Amino acid sequence: MPSLVDCEAALTDADIHAFRSRFGSAVPDALIAHYRQFNGGSPAEEDVEAGRWGLPVHGFNAIKHGVLCIEQLAQDMDSIVPDDEQYGTWAAGEFLPFAFDAGGNSFFISLRDQDAGTVYLYAPGGEDIFYISASFQEFRDQLFDGEQG
Repeated sequence: MPSLVDCEAALTDADIHAFRSRFGSAVPDALIAHYRQFNGGSPAEEDVEAGRWGLPVHGFNAIKHGVLCIEQLAQDMDSIVPDDEQYGTWAAGEFLPFAFDAGGNSFFISLRDQDAGTVYLYAPGGEDIFYISASFQEFRDQLFDGEQG
């Protein structure tokens, strides 16, 4: 299981309810379970140095708490319009940014009907979208090389 450090305050049931109410039923249960355990945070340095971190995740945005929480980030990113039309575009409310790489690019979950739950990486500098996994659970399973989350 991924080890995250510097997490924000633990979430209450009311926090989770408010979050789900805001983003809708497409929010994966696996994401909620992850955030009940780790609200934000970054990979533990010893895991990174040991080469166990299987994806280029530099940190997770927290729900409700912290400098840049998911709710604020989703509001600030009003749409995702990649140069390549392979994946289409995402309007406000159709995606959920939840983590970032070392360059500040966002990992997000699609909330659109056609690909709900799919995880992508968005590199806005180049307007590029990269497919990461079919679900948040699969994303978690990939966090550590050779380990299941």
